[in-house]
Amino acid sequence: MKTAYQDFLEDFGFNLDPTILHYVKLFDGGKQVVFFHHISNSDSNCIEVQLGIRIDAVEDIINQFLPSLGDFSERSTTLIMPIDQINANMQRRYFIKDEKEVPEVLKKIESHLVKDGFRWLDRYSDPIVLEDYFNNNPDQEFITQNFTYRSARAITLCKLYNPDNYKDKKKAYLDKLEEMMVTPFTLASFLNLLNYLENN
Repeated sequence: MKTAYQDFLEDFGFNLDPTILHYVKLFDGGKQVVFFHHISNSDSNCIEVQLGIRIDAVEDIINQFLPSLGDFSERSTTLIMPIDQINANMQRRYFIKDEKEVPEVLKKIESHLVKDGFRWLDRYSDPIVLEDYFNNNPDQEFITQNFTYRSARAITLCKLYNPDNYKDKKKAYLDKLEEMMVTPFTLASFLNLLNYLENN
């Protein structure tokens, strides 16, 4: 199974990154990532596919202020999206009971990636487009990251790529963190991030 989708992804410029064990394609200032998650059970196997964008400038900044372990900052991804949120006709997980089902499942996944997934990756590799996605609605929850990380990435994207809106978004995220009654440590981390953004 691995060889089948590895050959397919390599045809589109993605290579296995041994540090994160997922497939990456570099672009100026970041990387696109295709995550294939395999979950094995006694009676079936499951494949889940997610797509991700890493903006290096954002991740390099926020990981100075967020609690992260070891080399997480080098592996962190700015946005991760399950494929069913890119195309509602796709399943989030494919359960495979028999090896004969694998080619058909991979065919569906590959078709989706060609039709929608790679275009989504190209679109959101533009940090200006990504900034708008994060900040168009500060209340929007992302299922793949908690609000501490989401707000840090959002405000950093805003400061770097849409500075005219920075003050308004700063207030929106501070208000939201207060409403959520986050821990003093979390709030202090966010305030330290703001101080860095405003003085560097």
